[in-house]
Amino acid sequence: MSNKKLFLFSFVSFLLVMAGMLWTEQQAGCGKVIIPLELEPSIAAFKQRIAACDITWLATNTQLDFLFLIAYSATLFFALRGLSDKLSPLAWLTFLPGVFDSIENVLLLKFLYADQAEISAGVYSIYYWCVRIKFGILIIILLTLLVLVGQWIYKKAKGEKSM
Repeated sequence: MSNKKLFLFSFVSFLLVMAGMLWTEQQAGCGKVIIPLELEPSIAAFKQRIAACDITWLATNTQLDFLFLIAYSATLFFALRGLSDKLSPLAWLTFLPGVFDSIENVLLLKFLYADQAEISAGVYSIYYWCVRIKFGILIIILLTLLVLVGQWIYKKAKGEKSM
């Protein structure tokens, strides 16, 4: 299968899983909670944010996130490979945020059902840093892709051979 077809398949998968995640977040009944929840500075703030939520739906959302991280990693991987032959070996780094996201999800599922007193500051710190590292790497990858798309558009406008 060509890189372009793999990109399109992963992108459609990304959109479908994202739709499911948005729906499950809505079903939790506490508004747009997932990103703010991920960024809570402490377990106390985490527990306070989910106090009015249906935890079952948040758990379903987190379980869908395991599919989502595969879909977004694949989408970024095939986009990077399609836009730059030079950066193709580095495309494998697009799966690194998924590793941090997996750790985050496992801990998030634990935190949803655990009593606040059962969660140590050290374990919450692992969660806290996994979230931030994941987002940091994703921002770098997205900025790289934005530059590559800009270069691709520029070359197309000049009539140069496509990448």
